[in-house]
Amino acid sequence: MFFRLMYHIVLPIYVIFVIFSSITLNRSQNHFLVILLGILFITSIYLESIYPRYKKYISAIELILLLLFHFTSQLNWCFSIYIILLSKFLFQIRGALKGIFLGFVMIAFYSVIRISYTPLDSYSILAIGSDFLTSLAVVLIIQYIIEVERQKNVLKEEKKREELRLKEEKMNLLSEMAAGLAHEIRNPLTIIQGFLQHSKHNQYNIQPWYDLFLSEVKRMNKLTTEFLQFSKPNVSLYQSHSIHECLTTVISLTESRANSLGHQIVYREYNSHLSIQMDFDKMVQVFVNLINNSIQSMVDSGTITIRLLEINNNAVVEVMDTGIGINKADLEKIFNPFYTTKPDGTGLGLSICQKIILDHGGTIEAASTLNHGTSFTICFPINSAE
Repeated sequence: MFFRLMYHIVLPIYVIFVIFSSITLNRSQNHFLVILLGILFITSIYLESIYPRYKKYISAIELILLLLFHFTSQLNWCFSIYIILLSKFLFQIRGALKGIFLGFVMIAFYSVIRISYTPLDSYSILAIGSDFLTSLAVVLIIQYIIEVERQKNVLKEEKKREELRLKEEKMNLLSEMAAGLAHEIRNPLTIIQGFLQHSKHNQYNIQPWYDLFLSEVKRMNKLTTEFLQFSKPNVSLYQSHSIHECLTTVISLTESRANSLGHQIVYREYNSHLSIQMDFDKMVQVFVNLINNSIQSMVDSGTITIRLLEINNNAVVEVMDTGIGINKADLEKIFNPFYTTKPDGTGLGLSICQKIILDHGGTIEAASTLNHGTSFTICFPINSAE
């Protein structure tokens, strides 16, 4: 918009001003010719926007008309027109060296014409030097603007590509989740359907299978509930809470179950002053889920160790168990939706935990050794005010 205003408004006005000044000061060799050349020059400026296919030819005509107009008007004020026209040309070529060469050529034309109506003295020679330096400055400034615009356009294109890539990934994830949900729901439906068909065909009393039907319906309800929880957007309002308080709440909720199964929860190396911006209930959900997974992974009596550390201005929570561990192939997939090695698992628990942690600006990593246990490391940025 700025350059269009410069070329289509400011430049024609300046040409008219030069025509008026040349005639008023009686500098032009031919009043009619200077007016005609000025009109033709202004017309060529507008023709370039009308016929962009012939931009190169029209640009050459513009330069020729400007040289004739300058020679006829015999005013040094034409220098500004040269500079404006040069800036327009610079946006049509690539490379600083080409720009500098073009600038020097145009100023050389200007200087030759200028010498034709002014005496060649020390002032004129120094003025020519100043004109060349001005053209060099203009070229460098325009090249800088072009480079900045190019980088901005590159960043915009990269941002668009990134947005498209993320959109594609979301669509792929949604497709995978939908397919997984359909597959998981189809299994209990197939069981219920098979029993009902078999019972109808043989006129069986289905009362003995009530518990089976109810368990399968509960399983489908659990699947849909967790799926909705995973897929719904995050609308939580985060507040500053003590991560230590969150962990003590989690331990109070899970310790009795762990003890009843012969396990022990050990909470050590904690920093009670660490706070993060969190949704307290969702964070409790994350750690309850992790501890329950640890409980399920330990066949014999075992220990779940929880540590809360401050590392590099981050609150780091470690949850370690002495369970059977996870093999390397499964470890790489444990955060994938619907991936589970448990017979009654939905495969959404760790996916939901990961999503909640990511929503809080954190990260979660897992490490495991078969027959020795599994550890989860969760990292959150600490409140800047702390």
